[in-house]
Amino acid sequence: MVDDVVREKAEALAEALMNLQEYRDFVEMERNLKADVEAQAMIMEFQRKQQDFVTKQMSGVFDNDLLNELTELQSKLNARESVVMFIESYTRLLSAIGEILDLISERLELDVGEVYRR
Repeated sequence: MVDDVVREKAEALAEALMNLQEYRDFVEMERNLKADVEAQAMIMEFQRKQQDFVTKQMSGVFDNDLLNELTELQSKLNARESVVMFIESYTRLLSAIGEILDLISERLELDVGEVYRR
């Protein structure tokens, strides 16, 4: 159980993070991606085919045609502005959060992010 003071400070940190430009950009890009009907359809198709590919692979079947379809679909997704902008904003947000985690790690003299880098 987290101490009340620590919980309050964590909530204040979360509020401060929500005021970061990186967070606001991320929320906007996420909204744009969700509004991109074509990208959403491609994402759903990609996820379905990816699941099929993994299922086949787990049963010992390598479906090269399906892999090619996944590669082509991934290329199409990577060419969509809404997808690119979302990924870039997500990366910037994670970088900002990583800097904060590094500051906490330094203060604690404990690399709390080590688990996530494995």
